Amino acid sequence: MIPLTRTTRPPSACREDARKSKITRALVVADAGWFTTSSLFTELDREDTAVLLLTCLDWRNAWRRGARPWSWNAPPRLLRDRLWQCDLALPTGWMKRWPDFGMKPIARAVRRWTANHADAAELALVMTYPHYLTLHEQLAPTHSIYLNVDDYRLYWPAQAEKVADIERRAIEKATLTACVAQSRADELARKLPHLASRILHLPHGAPQATIPDSPHACPASTPHDLSAIPGPRLGYVGSLEDRVDWDLLDQLAVHRPDASIVLIGRPEPDDATQQWHRSRARALARPNVRCLGWRDQARIAAYIAAFDVCLIPYDVAHPFNRACNPTKIMDYMGSGRPIVATAVPECRLHANRFHVAENAPQFLAAIDAILAADSDDGRSASRHAYARANSCERTAQRLLDALDRQTTQ
Repeated sequence: MIPLTRTTRPPSACREDARKSKITRALVVADAGWFTTSSLFTELDREDTAVLLLTCLDWRNAWRRGARPWSWNAPPRLLRDRLWQCDLALPTGWMKRWPDFGMKPIARAVRRWTANHADAAELALVMTYPHYLTLHEQLAPTHSIYLNVDDYRLYWPAQAEKVADIERRAIEKATLTACVAQSRADELARKLPHLASRILHLPHGAPQATIPDSPHACPASTPHDLSAIPGPRLGYVGSLEDRVDWDLLDQLAVHRPDASIVLIGRPEPDDATQQWHRSRARALARPNVRCLGWRDQARIAAYIAAFDVCLIPYDVAHPFNRACNPTKIMDYMGSGRPIVATAVPECRLHANRFHVAENAPQFLAAIDAILAADSDDGRSASRHAYARANSCERTAQRLLDALDRQTTQ
């Protein structure tokens, strides 16, 4: 008689099976190249949801960012329980010129990941660009979210009509459309009234790293490279581009020679043929304007907490600013530090939490008032509480809750 034998599986395989059995949703984020999108879904932690963050670049940009061909398109790496990231380097033109061909490697990577880690789960796709409609068609997910973070017509103005058409089809295909800016949610609902019930405003969440245990009612201790700059310090964190009202910052530098205007961002090379470049050069040449350059995202919160006033000096006429939700709103809010902003639409929604100036005199007067009150506008607790209630984790939970409501209607 041949003895019966029973094969035993290693404990690690059993644990993996137990985890997979609890996962009912495989959430694929295409893509998580922006820090705000990455933070939103990195902080999501639900036992029933496995998350794959995709970062998709063409070969040239992958090389510029330090990735070398032998590391391209490696298998997804596990960041923590139920969270993976997959970096893909794709041929030039993969998104817009040849999407049917260019997105096939993405679809293959997603299928391999679901087979290995969430084979019995429903596939949900998050599209952060309308062009991922092609990936939607290749994967045929059970549910999908179109996450609108900008007016993409402004990215490719020569193809604005084509982009708008792709966006319309992406919204029609998606189970849910979430816009980080109220202005975009309103615009899309007006254009597609039959889909308005599936379009919502979901502002950026606050990254957990920017939310201390308690608000900073006064400036916190300064990072080393900031301590050498005399206070009071009026700080701006962001791109040093044409969206900034450089004439306003120049006025501020002249108006408050006793204060230091601290800019954290990476400036582009000057181009004297463009007016905004000349305005920026004039502002940066002021003796009390200090440009520190770029800082790693993990260190940004320490700089924000040390500012006397946080600035959002955006040009209100700039089309990007009219359609955006500045990420710095929530980056600043968690610290509790005072904020003074120009009246771009999304900032207006927070007029009860920080100063929103309609013009340059109001902008300067708000800063004067805060500095006169020892850099405390009395609303630090309100801002901190708002950030805690709208952290990235809670915002991501609301997004999936909204998706669930749509799927059960």
